[in-house]
Amino acid sequence: MINILNITRYAIKNECLIPWVKFFWHIEAANADIHYKLLPTDCIDVILNLADDVVYETECNKIIAPPFHINGLRSKYSFIHQEKTISIFGISFYPHGLYPFVHKSLKEVQNKVVDLNGLSYSLGEKLKKAVSNDTTEKIIAEIENTLIQELSIKQDFVDKAQLISDFITISDDISIKSFCYERSINIKTFERMFLNYTGYTPKILRRIKRFQNTCNQLVHQHISLTDITYDNNFTDQSYFIKEFTRFSGTAPRTFQTEKATVKENVKYKYL
Repeated sequence: MINILNITRYAIKNECLIPWVKFFWHIEAANADIHYKLLPTDCIDVILNLADDVVYETECNKIIAPPFHINGLRSKYSFIHQEKTISIFGISFYPHGLYPFVHKSLKEVQNKVVDLNGLSYSLGEKLKKAVSNDTTEKIIAEIENTLIQELSIKQDFVDKAQLISDFITISDDISIKSFCYERSINIKTFERMFLNYTGYTPKILRRIKRFQNTCNQLVHQHISLTDITYDNNFTDQSYFIKEFTRFSGTAPRTFQTEKATVKENVKYKYL
C-alpha cells in the first residue's frame, strides 16, 4: 500500500506557455492503494492516465474516468481512488489557461470529469502520441511541444485573460464592483467572460482561492482559527468554519487531524 504520493513537477520551459500552464507533473508507482479526498482547487488539470482506472467519487456518484480526461475547477470536495498500477502525466493550467488550447466554453467542466477527446479531439490525439515516447523526459518534452502547436490566441483574448489574472491576484478587499469600475467594464460582461473562460464566476473563484489559503494555514502554519478568520477577511469565526466545512466536508479542526486529503499525502520533487 502506498501512503505517500511522490509526484515530480516539471517547470514550463517555453515562455509562450507560461501565462497559461502552471506546471507538468508525473506520478508512477506499483501496488498502489489510493483513497484520498480531493479539495476544491483553482487549477484545471488534464490527466493522461496510462495505467489502471482512476475513479472519482462525489456525494452523488462514482465515475470511472476516461484515460485522458479533464478534471475541471472544483468548488466541492470529492474523492479519488486508484489501485494496482499508477502511471499518470498531468498538465495543470491556470483557471483561464485551458481555453486557448480548446476554444470552447469551460462552463461544461465545472465540478466535472470530462473526456479530453470530447472537448478537443485534436489535442487528445496529439497528447496520445506524446506519451508514447520511451522515457519520462521525452514525454514531458513532447507534451510541451504539443501544447505549443495547439496554442492559438488573439489579442482580444489576451486582454480578457489579463483582466481575469488581475482579478485573481488582486486583494480580496477590492470588490468586483470596484474592480470593474476602475477598468471601465460592465459587471455582467465581466462575469460572463469569467464564466466562459474559467468555468466559474469571479465570486466563486475568489472564495475557492480563499479556501485554499486557509487550508495551507491549517496544514503548514498551525495558527489559530481566530487568526485565520482575521487574515482571510471573514466576518467572524463561525462564518469561516461554515465556509470551510462547505468546501472541505469537515470542520477546520477535524481537517487538521484526519490527514485524508491528497494535499497532506504528497511529496513533491521539482525539476
